[in-house]
Amino acid sequence: MLNIIDNNQGLIWAKKNIAGYTLAEMLIVMFIVSLMILALPPVTKKIYKEQTTRASHGRFECYRNAANQIVQASSFEGGITNAPQVVNKCTFKVPTSSIYVLVHAVGGGGGGAYVKKNPTDSSTNYTAQEYYGNSAPQLFPAWVKELREKRGYQFPNNVPGNMANLAVVTVKVAEMQFGYGGLQGERVSMFFSKLNPSQTFEMIPGAAGSAGTTTSNFKGTDGTETIVNIIEEEKNEANGTITTTTIPLIKAKGGKGGTIAGAAKTWLYGGAPSDYGLASISARKRQNVNFVENIEGKVDDTLKSYIADSGLQPGDGGAGAYSYINNTASTLTYNIQNVYVSNMLSFDTYLTKNPTANTDCRKSGNSHVCNKRSGTYDCVDNQEKSGILCKPQNGGSGAVVILW
Repeated sequence: MLNIIDNNQGLIWAKKNIAGYTLAEMLIVMFIVSLMILALPPVTKKIYKEQTTRASHGRFECYRNAANQIVQASSFEGGITNAPQVVNKCTFKVPTSSIYVLVHAVGGGGGGAYVKKNPTDSSTNYTAQEYYGNSAPQLFPAWVKELREKRGYQFPNNVPGNMANLAVVTVKVAEMQFGYGGLQGERVSMFFSKLNPSQTFEMIPGAAGSAGTTTSNFKGTDGTETIVNIIEEEKNEANGTITTTTIPLIKAKGGKGGTIAGAAKTWLYGGAPSDYGLASISARKRQNVNFVENIEGKVDDTLKSYIADSGLQPGDGGAGAYSYINNTASTLTYNIQNVYVSNMLSFDTYLTKNPTANTDCRKSGNSHVCNKRSGTYDCVDNQEKSGILCKPQNGGSGAVVILW
């Protein structure tokens, strides 16, 4: 009985010896683990490198050139490019190495409007008569009110507290011609985290709207829509035939052309010719889309942009026409009820009314006189000059930019 117990105890001790570790064994294990830890950094670095290894990013562009031809071009990181090529429609096959695909499209911009009446380089005396207290902005400029309320000038037959008397103002005015600018094309963007490499994009950029050309044909035409489709091909394994399916993806609408033209009477303050234009009217100004810049911010040499290099402005609405006059003899010689008030206005007030006036200005009797600008009148928005008219512009063509 005792032997059995001894044997059992021996068995028990044997089991304990099997389950435990000696100090030497533990040191050996720790040494092995230390070697494994020391070996980890190169392994993790290799894994990280393998995960981030990829093909270069790229840009694909589809647009219309100055001759209205459809052009496609592409560029890749590292300075590799495919020069512009004239095509019937653009096609782009998704690279197998792409980790995302961004598609940006813009429709063609509308053309600007011409004018309904040819402008003349002249000004005329204009008399506005209205109850002073209810004077309409189109009849009396702000300085008429400033004279009484800020400088204390009393108009003839007008006493403090009585705002009912008539105020008669005679002034030099010019009739300026203008046309409305075209509207910008619609911009649409789509993001794809992954696309099947068998898929192909098919694109037709919208055409630019044309500007009005004559007083009888003053309306600008609309830009046309930009179309982006996905072409899918599926092979029938049984007979080897390939089925092609066209899937509409994007239709970016074209902008409306300028459809309104008219005239506006401008109160002349005198000074340089640039004081006499309608360049600041927002309705006729060019609508800038900045298509490529808005996609990528500042465009640099990392991915070449043929659109940016060519100076094209996809999707922009063309500026409308506007006229100006060079007649600097019409200086500030307003009179109110036969009393000249030009000499009552401070010179600073005069200059604030003429923000673009020639700096060579002086006060002479009842007038503020500025020397005539030595240079010629310059049109804004790069509009072409024709006589005393800044001609309307065509819109910008449609375009597609794909980034991957």
